[in-house]
Amino acid sequence: MRDARGYLGTMIDSIVSLGSLLSGAHIERSVLGPWSTIESGASVTDAVVFERARIEQDAVVRRAILDKDVVIGAGVQVGVDHEEDRARGFTVTETGITVVGKGVHVV
Repeated sequence: MRDARGYLGTMIDSIVSLGSLLSGAHIERSVLGPWSTIESGASVTDAVVFERARIEQDAVVRRAILDKDVVIGAGVQVGVDHEEDRARGFTVTETGITVVGKGVHVV
């Protein structure tokens, strides 16, 4: 089934917890915590998303850990450009995983 924008959601090798809402998003090799929301056109790859996190439309999350109540704004990229992530104050591990702390809103 397609969402209101005509996007067909896909999920590959991922785990989704109770109450999560996925609408026309691409989820791959990721774990989504309870009550997380992934909006239309968003892409989440190789990520761990804790509870009540929201990834808005057309956002991209790659190789990242998003703590509770994190909001990734529409069209924002996290885990794609490590220098940009560090400039925002995020931790980037030696292996290239971006960590976004609890309650952070990334716009």
